[in-house]
Amino acid sequence: MFVEALARAGVALTAPTIETNPVQLLPARNSYSSNTRVAQLTSQTLDQYAKWVLKVSYNIGADTSLMLFGVASNGATTLDSALAAEHATLSGPSYNVPMDQTHFIDGSGGGETTATSIAVIAMLRAMNGRAAYPAYVHALPFLSVDGSLASTTGFESDPTLAGAKGKVYAKTGTYATGSTGANGQSVLTLKGQALAGYVDAKSGRRLAFVMIVNNVPIANVPDVVNVFQDQGTISAIIWKLR
Repeated sequence: MFVEALARAGVALTAPTIETNPVQLLPARNSYSSNTRVAQLTSQTLDQYAKWVLKVSYNIGADTSLMLFGVASNGATTLDSALAAEHATLSGPSYNVPMDQTHFIDGSGGGETTATSIAVIAMLRAMNGRAAYPAYVHALPFLSVDGSLASTTGFESDPTLAGAKGKVYAKTGTYATGSTGANGQSVLTLKGQALAGYVDAKSGRRLAFVMIVNNVPIANVPDVVNVFQDQGTISAIIWKLR
């Protein structure tokens, strides 16, 4: 990214864009002096960054945020140490998430990442009341409004559910796999489709919720979209009845 940014700025370069990072050439940590600085990156604010990660499932940003969390927590510079820092924080008294009911392999929930509904709800409840909570909720996709839930509009065909538009704030998670069947044809499986977040119910209460679909045979991408629509309708029913 730095090589590309320099090129856009008109700096002539011979360095390749993608290459093994020659870490052995780096000076010792904290040895840089201010008069040798050639560039500085100013991050977006946390709420701006969270919108990229949560609204549109920016997985690279989620993975990067885990590494940054590790550095800030204990100087961690490896994925395993960053995951350890995350585990220690979430299982601690401020969150009380039962981490024995989770299996995290990265920051974005990819691959064989798992978490029980109990663990997810504990996390959602722990966020309530924290200083970052309003920004956190605002960064989530809003049902039928924006992000990965912008096109989840099927529930609106029912007038009794249409009022749920913009009242459900929830993160999606999709994991599908493919294999070859006995007849040589491709077999697709929706290993997991999750939706978790909050509902501002018609009753006036704010509810934390999670729904997960596992191991559904699918024929194509539209089948995944149908699951999105079903989960949107279920969350709208929660809005109506609770």
